[in-house]
Amino acid sequence: MDKHTQFAADLGPVAAPLVINADTVSQALPPRDALETVAEVLGAYASRGVFQDYRMVKRKADIAEFHFGWLYNQPFTLTCDLKRKRLSLPDLLPRIEKNSLMYKELKAFLKARSDPGLPDHRRVDSQLATVESRLRGGLVSIELSLLGDDYELGTRKLVNVVHELFLFMNEYWADYMWENFRLNME
Repeated sequence: MDKHTQFAADLGPVAAPLVINADTVSQALPPRDALETVAEVLGAYASRGVFQDYRMVKRKADIAEFHFGWLYNQPFTLTCDLKRKRLSLPDLLPRIEKNSLMYKELKAFLKARSDPGLPDHRRVDSQLATVESRLRGGLVSIELSLLGDDYELGTRKLVNVVHELFLFMNEYWADYMWENFRLNME
């Protein structure tokens, strides 16, 4: 018997290896509340100074609204709907016409976020989630629908997509951004 085996034998049953697998962990830990997960992710952005005046405003059993200031000091509302497995930023862009070139390019931009050629940190994996726009009354909302239950990933992806969308809009639709958000055109 080598010295390691002898040492384990001397310790007795205490030295028996502890095997933990996914089933053991899921049975041992209570399920994490998805709304808490979204709140933690958004709270981390706020603690780093990315968001200002962050707060959860409404919470029902399966729906929550989070308010914060973000890009260009604009107010944002993120809604998390657990029944629909959807994270959305409603009324994000005002004064968009349904058949306009801008809206067509915006939809194409969002569709391109699932392109396998994009780096992982910029891509929305179509096996995990879909991102799309909704246009109602001239207001565009951005929605990310989860195909599973990874609300941490979904929240981060939605924040990243919207950040990139604002960069896209600033580059290709600077006049629109100036008129609606009073952004510097430089």
